[in-house]
Formats: sequence, structure tokens, C-alpha cells
Amino acid sequence: MESALGDIEILRKHLRAARDEVNSDYPRAQSLLNLNHYMLLRQEDRTDLQEKLFMLSLSSLGRSYAHVAASIDTLYDQLSSSLGNEEISEALMAEFRHLSIADAISIASKNSKALFGGKASSKLSKQITAVMVTLPSHAAENDGLLIRQLADSGVNVFRINTAHDDSAVWRSMAEVIAAINTQRDREEKIKIFIDLAGPKIRTGTIREVEMPIEIGSNKQVKEVMIYSTDAATKGETTDSVTQGKIPAQIAVDKKFFKKIGTAHPVEIIDANHKKALITLSEVNESYARGVINKKVFVNKKTKLKYGEHEGKVQNLQMQKDPIRLFVNDRLIITENEIEGSSPLLDGENNIIRPALISCSLKGMLSSLKVGEKIFIDDGKIGGVVIENNVTSVTCKVVVSKPSGTLLKEEKGINFPDTYIQTSALTALDRTNALEVLEIADSLSLSFCQSAQDVHDLQRLLEENKRTDIGIIAKIETQQGVVNMPEILKQLLQSEKSGVMIARGDLAIEVGFENMAYMQEALLDICDAAHMPVIWATQVLESKMKNNLPSRAEVTDAAMAGRAECVMLNKGAFAIDTIDVLTRILNDMHLVSKKNRQLLKKETLWC
Repeated sequence: MESALGDIEILRKHLRAARDEVNSDYPRAQSLLNLNHYMLLRQEDRTDLQEKLFMLSLSSLGRSYAHVAASIDTLYDQLSSSLGNEEISEALMAEFRHLSIADAISIASKNSKALFGGKASSKLSKQITAVMVTLPSHAAENDGLLIRQLADSGVNVFRINTAHDDSAVWRSMAEVIAAINTQRDREEKIKIFIDLAGPKIRTGTIREVEMPIEIGSNKQVKEVMIYSTDAATKGETTDSVTQGKIPAQIAVDKKFFKKIGTAHPVEIIDANHKKALITLSEVNESYARGVINKKVFVNKKTKLKYGEHEGKVQNLQMQKDPIRLFVNDRLIITENEIEGSSPLLDGENNIIRPALISCSLKGMLSSLKVGEKIFIDDGKIGGVVIENNVTSVTCKVVVSKPSGTLLKEEKGINFPDTYIQTSALTALDRTNALEVLEIADSLSLSFCQSAQDVHDLQRLLEENKRTDIGIIAKIETQQGVVNMPEILKQLLQSEKSGVMIARGDLAIEVGFENMAYMQEALLDICDAAHMPVIWATQVLESKMKNNLPSRAEVTDAAMAGRAECVMLNKGAFAIDTIDVLTRILNDMHLVSKKNRQLLKKETLWC
């Protein structure tokens, strides 16, 4: 016990010294002081002290992050009293200027309410995790029906992503939300979170080429439409609103179209001389509807037969050049304005030039060094730089599916080994921010990497007299993680602020195997600053897209309950997913708050 008291006394001295480093005029001085205390607590290995405290049935400080000094003082009193020493006087306690445990819980709750709405609670046993949903481009259509349905299902915050659409679309969404809020009490009003795109590095456009179009499947019959020459011949697609499948369609000459009917199947002979049958169930003046029994590849030489009548495929849609990458392939990434393409081959199929793709952020590739890693499309494709020519780099593919992975347009590119010095607040972000100042409750900084990034947005809001708008720092790079203490200190200078753990890009940056530890560390340091956290990326994604969550996703959603807000992306089954998420969060909040287990009555066995 004396050994533990000695360790605690040393800690107390360090914490008392830290109080003089914080100006009491600082906007959120108590939270800043506690953040500094947390950094002192974690700068050394305290596991031996924790073991001593655990063996004495005392708090081992693992739940102290929001109120470090108060927890240390409480332990000191407990140990000192047990040894017959005097307790800390109230006068001395007041000099420390640190938060009590109750005050820390209250401040954290109020900070969360300021960003996400709802009621603040200082009760240990009460936690509310807000639900945020990303609005798709069509959200305001049909008098905002989707937004109204989502609001009725329990959404607290709507996310509008400025990487898509324009100010007219964003305002139309906001108008629907404003109309909903007129019918709600102040605490129940829905918040609008505007996500500024930031310096996201993406793949450029890929050239279009004429090539056979895949229609049908060898595993199941597929619906297909036949039109006259006014339509285009194209493969099956997915509806962006419903996520349902839009059937493939075949355009034929008008003479042949007039001959077909439902009496017997239409035979199709494809580019590889393979045959399939289209059984028609409906034929009218505009189109014919049916099902095809096999997969075929359609081109200009494809023939269709209906009895003695023969027709040809018309109006084949151009397709994106299929850049399929395998392990050990080469890929050129360039800053030049050029369309991406598959490898250039000579007459004997030897590679003259590797596959090529452009990237969106200029003046950046020169920073890359040979041996540094590159990831594309959330890590589906991974490469290592083997050559740098300033405006372009050549990399060797080291990560891909055995069957190859298709490289697509507008997919994110990550350079986890490279510190790219660029402002999180781009010129386009500044323009977009000014467009949405009237409708935003909070603005996000994508790819926030430094305190300066936060300061840039704070200054923009100050210049436009909108310091009431919250600022969210999205942490999605290694540099953002490294600079987290300074980023938090800068955020504490705003009236309302928070952090998003943007796990998509962050997992690529730090490595998937390190992500679990990283999100725990970020939750802990934000807890120390009383900073609300948004848990984002792929939460119940399978449920959102296919209406069936994986077991791992359910566990992830339960872990998300420690954050103040959980973000769902777009999906056809958003309403059902919100219901499932809400039930998971409510159940978890019965047994835990943040990182504290609650000893409710166990109804499973007691």
C-alpha cells in the first residue's frame, strides 16, 4: 500500500505542475488541463501501479481518462486514509483547478448535446449515442420522402457530402430537414452535418473502348429487354436509388423487331459463336421482355434468329477499358491529364507500356520514394513504387485477387508511407463552406492532419461571424493520428467541436491489423478532452446494402456504442438498418457507458 501511495504521490506532483501550463482564460481550460493530465498519465508505463491498485480492490485508473486528477486525488485520499495520514484539504483541492468526476461527465454530455442534439445527462448510468445517416443525391426528391422516413426512424443527424452534387441539391435537402424541425421540440431537432471533401486523392477517368458486352448468366436465368434501333445495347446495371438490378437490353433493327413474338424463343449467337435462348413473355410496340438462359458476349457480329427471320445487334454501348491488375503487374500513376488504359501491347502481345491511370491531386507524386507503398480502392489494389519520374510513378502490384482486380475511376488512392503536405481545407472546400453556412450545424475537415488545418476553418468561420457552427476533425491519416493532441487543443478553442474516426482511409494508412488498437487510442484521448466522437465507415454495411448484417458487423456496431455518434452510409435498406442499430445501441447502453461496465441486474441468470 505504501508503494502504491508513493507512485500516486509522484503522479500528483506532475499533475499539480501541469496546472500552471494552462491559461484559465483559455475557452475550454478545464478540458485542456485534463487532456494535459491524460498525456502525463500515459507518457510512462503504469501497468505495475495498476496491478498494485487492483490487488487493493481500488480503481486501477483505466476509467479515469475524463477526470484524471480527480481520480488520482481520490486514490491518494483512500490510500493515505488507510495508512492513517491526513486527507487532502478542500483549500488545497481548490488550488488544483481540475474537474471533479461529476463535472467531467457533465461537460462531456453537454458537448455531445451541442453537436448532435438530444438531452444532456450527467448520470453515470445514462448514455445516448446519436445516429447519423449520409443522404444520397436523390434524398430531397418526392417532397423529401426518404428524409422524412429516415427522420421518423430515429436519425439525429443528417450528413450532406459536398464531394457529390451541388449547392442547389444540398439546399433542397436542408429545406426538407428544416420543415421537419418546425414540428419538433428544440432538443429533438435534427442536425445537419456538412462534410467538406478535402484533398482526397482519386483515380482519374478511364478511356472508353468498343468491346463485347456481357449479357446473361450461366448460373441463373436473367431478365433481358429487346428494343428497336432507337435504344442502346448494354449490360445489366444497378439502380442507384433502389439498388435493384436494371435488366440488360439489346437493340435490334426495326425490321427484325417487328417479326419477334412469344410463340418461340429468340436464338442469339454471340461473338464466340456460343448460343443462348431468349424466351419472351411480353411483346409490344415499344419493347420485348424476356429471360436469357446463358451468358453471351454481344458485339456487332452477333446474330439473332426468330424462326426464319434474322437480325443484328445495333448501337453497342462503349465500355470502360477493363484494367485488370494481377500481382507483379506494373501500373503507372500520372499527374498528367490523360485517360487511363490497360497495357499497350505489340503484335506479339508483349507489353510496350504498363497499365496507366491518372490521379486527381497535382504536384504530389514527386514526394514519393522508391519502396513506398500505394493502395487503391480501399486497399483492393496494393503496390510498391519502383520508379519515380516526378510527374508519374511506376509501381509493382503486390496486392490483388488471384483472378485479378479491376481498376476503376474515382477510387481513393492512399500513400501511407508518404507525408503529403497539403491543407485539409482546399480552395473548393472554402467555396463550398461559404455556400452552406446558412444551413450547416457543423462542418467537417476531411483528412485533418494538423492544428493549422483546424485553425484555417476556425478563421473562415470567424471571418463570416459563424463561430456557432461546430467543427469536426476527420482523422484518416497517420499524420492526423500523430498530431492528435495538438489537433484536440486547437478544437478546444471552438464553441462546438468533435472528432470523426474515419476508419476507411485510416485503416489503409495505419494498416488493417493496427486499426483495432488505433480506434481505441483515439477514443481514449478524445475522452480525455471531453471531445464527442463519431464512429464512421462500414457500420452494418451488409445490412444497409443487402438487408443482412454479418456477425462481425453486429459486434462492431455494439463497440460503436462507446462513441457519441455512429454514422451509417447510404443504402437501400437504411430504415431497417437504423432500427437494428438503435436496438443494438440501447442494449449495450444497459450494460456499459463509454468504457465503464454498468452492474445492472443480470436478467439472463439472476
